[in-house]
Amino acid sequence: MRISHFILMLCCGLIAACSSADIGFPREETLTQELMPLHGITNPIRVEVKHPFLILQNLKRTDSLFHIYDLTGHVLKSAFGVIGQGPDDFVSPHLYNTPLSDILIGDINKNSVHRFGINEEGQPVSRGGAKHLNFIYDVYSAAFINDSLYVMDALYIAPCVYMLTLQDEMPRKSWQYRNPDIMDYYIDPDMGNVYAGESRIVFCYGYKKQIDFMDTDFNLIKRVKFKFAHPVEVNSQNEGDVKTSYVYAYLGKRYLYAQFFGTSWKEHRARSTRGTFLEVFDLDGNPVARYHLEGRRPCHFAVDEETFTLYGAGEEGEPEDYLLVYKLKGLSQ
Repeated sequence: MRISHFILMLCCGLIAACSSADIGFPREETLTQELMPLHGITNPIRVEVKHPFLILQNLKRTDSLFHIYDLTGHVLKSAFGVIGQGPDDFVSPHLYNTPLSDILIGDINKNSVHRFGINEEGQPVSRGGAKHLNFIYDVYSAAFINDSLYVMDALYIAPCVYMLTLQDEMPRKSWQYRNPDIMDYYIDPDMGNVYAGESRIVFCYGYKKQIDFMDTDFNLIKRVKFKFAHPVEVNSQNEGDVKTSYVYAYLGKRYLYAQFFGTSWKEHRARSTRGTFLEVFDLDGNPVARYHLEGRRPCHFAVDEETFTLYGAGEEGEPEDYLLVYKLKGLSQ
């Protein structure tokens, strides 16, 4: 009986370690929005940080697609990339957030990935041209663990996240997270977004206030859960009225930065995209800080973990020719 009781207590302890509810944040603060001016006519849609450089993807041009800035003085150092049909041109480019020191850019139409280094002068250096993915599916949703291994949400072809390399024609491993009977990803109450780094795969749910922290083999490390009135049913008629949880996140080498709505998309836009929250967790799922973003919401962002500064692109290109900046107070290296 004592052995059985001990095993029961041990199991309860393991469950508690892997799941938590109603947890608080040791630091809560309101942050004021700042602006970083950009050079030329720009409409930034994606942002990446490779300290001491910041890279943004520009939407408004067919040339100078990617701009590299020196973060010490916010000076434009170089611009590269064109839309075209040449071997080194892009058709539908996509700037990734990765743990690599180099830049990774996917081309959705060509199902390929380009890799660039950055020299001391802030100039891009090609790392050997485009590499084609043998798994023919949406390269847009790839989240890279290293320069070859990546995970991707299968979205409409399967209710799971796949793990692959650039050479794989079929997934090496999969993790099922949603209902296989619901074909439409966006109306599934379990839908969300996957992020990856050198040691972690993280899944942030879009309707539930829940985040799963896993190792790079999909083994659960911790499931963080909060009380939140997530919907029982979502459909094409009520989708804009449903309260949304986590909408975007950035996985750094030190922390996860998860943007939380807590409201519907209609209410969010009625507030001019202001008043969202940024929740920060360490890589084991422990809450670190919760920030109220007083200004506009960055729809895509990256964090410089040398200075703990968030740089983000505004929704629908506003404000034009600027990046949104939030300084994340109280975080430590």
